[in-house]
Amino acid sequence: MKANKKIISVILLIVISSFITGEFLISNDETPIALIKKVVKDVTYKQNEEADWELAKTGVPLQNGQEVKTGTKSLALILFTDGSGLLRVRENSILHIYGEQEVNKLNKNTFIQKGQLGFQVSKQEDEQFKFTTPTVVASIRGTGGFIDVENDSSTTIVCESGLIELQATGGSRQSGSLSGGNSADIGADGQININPTTQQQQNQLNMNKQTETKKVKIKTKEGEIEIEYLPEYE
Repeated sequence: MKANKKIISVILLIVISSFITGEFLISNDETPIALIKKVVKDVTYKQNEEADWELAKTGVPLQNGQEVKTGTKSLALILFTDGSGLLRVRENSILHIYGEQEVNKLNKNTFIQKGQLGFQVSKQEDEQFKFTTPTVVASIRGTGGFIDVENDSSTTIVCESGLIELQATGGSRQSGSLSGGNSADIGADGQININPTTQQQQNQLNMNKQTETKKVKIKTKEGEIEIEYLPEYE
């Protein structure tokens, strides 16, 4: 009997030690990859493809495989928990958040199903930070810019600074490097066309960065309500 108690005690010590050292993780899938930092108007999220959409609020944690959707005239700011990147999800967009935890690093991938996404990513050393669309995979090494995915899945990427490695996923599957001050158009045919950023694209980039909101108070029969909105949609 004493021997059994001693064995149980040893097992308990090993388990407790494993928890302390981080060698034994019960639910790595429940570790948040990112947080919703700001919400304007119609923003929803869901746990997986089979789940229902839920109303998103500031501070909601996002785990591997979760989705975020913005409605008309809406905005969501998403901050990765390791501080490596900030995403500006503009109106009528859908994106999926993915992350793979390895020893002392988190590899991140955001799939942009449709819409426009602004990003600011710090320099990556050993970690991977990728943006994927239906037509291209963009590997980020520390840069800012925006990605626009049209209804036909064609993708435009504007690089403000830094370097982005591109790999088309269809057709001829071209690859290329996109540097600051340039933009790339990628279609379903797998062709990558890189050109200097146009003034119109620069204007889009500047607008994408605008995240400051205004608030207006309206008196109703039920009381006073406060509405937050983006000035660009006035």
